[in-house]
Amino acid sequence: MEEFKLNTAVAFCVFNRLDKAKEVFQQIRGAKPPRLYIIADGPRADRKDEKAKVEAVRTYIEQNVDWECTVYKNYAPENMGCGRRVSSGIGWVFETEEEAIILEDDCLPTPSFFRYCQEMLEHYRDNEDILMISGNNPYSGYHSDTEPYFFTKMTFIWGWATWRRTWKQYDFDLLSLPKNRKNPVFRKTFPLFAYWVYMAEFETLYKHNYDTWDYQLLYQGVLYNKLSIIPAKNLIQNVGMGEESTHTGEAPEWVDQEVSEMTFPLSFREDIVWDQELDMKYFRYANRHGLIVKIKQMLGLDINKSIFSH
Repeated sequence: MEEFKLNTAVAFCVFNRLDKAKEVFQQIRGAKPPRLYIIADGPRADRKDEKAKVEAVRTYIEQNVDWECTVYKNYAPENMGCGRRVSSGIGWVFETEEEAIILEDDCLPTPSFFRYCQEMLEHYRDNEDILMISGNNPYSGYHSDTEPYFFTKMTFIWGWATWRRTWKQYDFDLLSLPKNRKNPVFRKTFPLFAYWVYMAEFETLYKHNYDTWDYQLLYQGVLYNKLSIIPAKNLIQNVGMGEESTHTGEAPEWVDQEVSEMTFPLSFREDIVWDQELDMKYFRYANRHGLIVKIKQMLGLDINKSIFSH
């Protein structure tokens, strides 16, 4: 890859997994961002050994920033939970930055991820049809030798980037859901089985019965008729799946964990058109349990495990 200078700030969200944080940090270190925002959650009160683990992660990062870089720290003294911690941390970043690249401690990027994000942020900076830039392409078998990236309604956050303008519309509590429950934009976007799943997710988040922050971004994108961008080649490997993961056990078999490098210079697309075929593939796999969700919902059964399993 030709000489490249990263000018964009990087936000790094961490918690208690030093081994994973080290892996991802080494890629950040190689990219040498001029500004690094460390967003760290605090230890849980019922985990006696967690304070030391949390401190070890923070200390490691602080002591290994060995390039010219301004470091900003937002450390929670107590545990806020994944949803509040990540979303509030991103909001904190955009109090200062107009745009940023965002990585969690288990999202391992390829070196070309950073240049890809920066060039996409620059190219679509003034185009409000674009919600975010993802480095993750989970669609196993769906690639392209002609297009460098796709336009999607989905919001994949295993390594991503966005602008302050996007975060201004972000609604963690989904306060606008009551007036938008019957908004036809959701039914027009999703096939019926996926519609059942996503509306159930939004209802669960509105009632604060599940702790996450990323489905709110999906809600925002659909509500405001935005598109997100994913690369034709996957640039992110999730290295954090397993027992210690907050939300993710094993990756579904259809999720692509193979990574490739992006080729430069990028060839920017002249069109901005929703690649529906791409999203329909995702909907078929990820939401194939939609009928089960609907039946459980009608019977008043617990649906949390069902709707957040994909």
